[in-house]
Amino acid sequence: MPRNCKIFIPIGLALLVFMLAPICAQESAAIEKIIQIVKSKKWEQLPQTIVCPKDGSVMVLVPAGEFRMGIPPNAPLAAKLKDAHPEHTVYLDAFYIDKTEITNEQYEKFLAERAGKKPLFAADQRFNDPAQPVVGITYGDAVSYAIWAGKRLPTEAEWEKTARGTDGRLYPWGAAFNSALCNSYHAQIKKTVKAAAYPEGASPFGALNMAGNVSEWVFDMYESEYYKNSPLKNPQGPAGNGTVRVSRGGDYTSDPEFVSSVARAPRKAYSAFPDLGFRCAVSVAEIENLLNPESAPGAQEAVGSGVSVIKKDGIAASVVSANTSPSFAQPSVNPDFAPVRYYKHLDFDGKKTIGRDEIRKSDRIGAANWKVYFQSSGQMTQAQFYNEKDALLIHIEPEYDEQGQEKTIRLYNEKGQMVYRSERTFQDGRAVKGVLYSSSGDILGDEKF
Repeated sequence: MPRNCKIFIPIGLALLVFMLAPICAQESAAIEKIIQIVKSKKWEQLPQTIVCPKDGSVMVLVPAGEFRMGIPPNAPLAAKLKDAHPEHTVYLDAFYIDKTEITNEQYEKFLAERAGKKPLFAADQRFNDPAQPVVGITYGDAVSYAIWAGKRLPTEAEWEKTARGTDGRLYPWGAAFNSALCNSYHAQIKKTVKAAAYPEGASPFGALNMAGNVSEWVFDMYESEYYKNSPLKNPQGPAGNGTVRVSRGGDYTSDPEFVSSVARAPRKAYSAFPDLGFRCAVSVAEIENLLNPESAPGAQEAVGSGVSVIKKDGIAASVVSANTSPSFAQPSVNPDFAPVRYYKHLDFDGKKTIGRDEIRKSDRIGAANWKVYFQSSGQMTQAQFYNEKDALLIHIEPEYDEQGQEKTIRLYNEKGQMVYRSERTFQDGRAVKGVLYSSSGDILGDEKF
């Protein structure tokens, strides 16, 4: 190598560092200024947009204040949107929300750091452009991403205020549906478009694609009549840790009423469809967590369901507690534990239960074809079984008693229909009996331990 090149390389690097130093200093100063604004509660000085350091998302400010949520029972859309009324006034503290839905490119960065499982439709050319919104992910996947980025999922109320503003409009752009401003069924595109598409259909606060394209996970648990008794300030949905969550905004297959800013859709937390994505939010009061994501653990947990396991000798029931990550794709492969035998269909011949189409593929949880989630407490909260083509076959969820014992186990098929449930009794901390019931409540027989 020529001598002048040996000199040039370190000089070039030094010049690059010299040029970047002022930029880094400016960014640090801007972050510190925002933090000081929050600490001094000078809300009027907050910038209209910020950038999430972790995933690069532009986030728009939604100021504190009241807005009208839902619609009156006599409104034109009320007959089809029966869970969207009564209309009621809600006060929300200030927050920032992603301007666009989370994209495949952003989700790939998350997976690269967390070594997670790719979305269900990652290989489908209709949905895998880097700039398209990520789809084919569960509620727990969305929460895990949000925690990684130092954010959270928006509440239903936050999402709706972002979409419709404070003047009571039904769509982000105004009172009436306009097929030219969103990717709905009327557009006949039949797939998702880029997350930054339709800028002319932006909401009053500047958020894009809040009508159509993909329906979006929000934090709240679903309850059809929640609006009748919901809190007037910062509502976060019904209490509990249920598996039916809310998605908002409609998607590319939706009719006009279902891409409105008031439409609500219940979804099983383990749902992973090509029309379902998400965006994230952060409360202004928690802005320091966003700007310094490595120093602040997330508050939301992946919510889904779980699987029961028993020791191979069939004597003592126990829950595997190997990891405390909110969403953990590769749980313990401890050889001392094996899953209960589960079947896709159960029959009863009058004397005993007969299982058909056994879905157990392996001898222990954590092997191929299983995807298992954990709560931060260490309890498994969800187990899913996939076939070789990565299609969901069954989903198992528990209900725990006060002692943390799995008193009820429910098994669902690939369509989300409950196949059966087991009501269990315990003695000295171990399950001794389980009575199997069909989805209609008929007794099928006993579960053996």
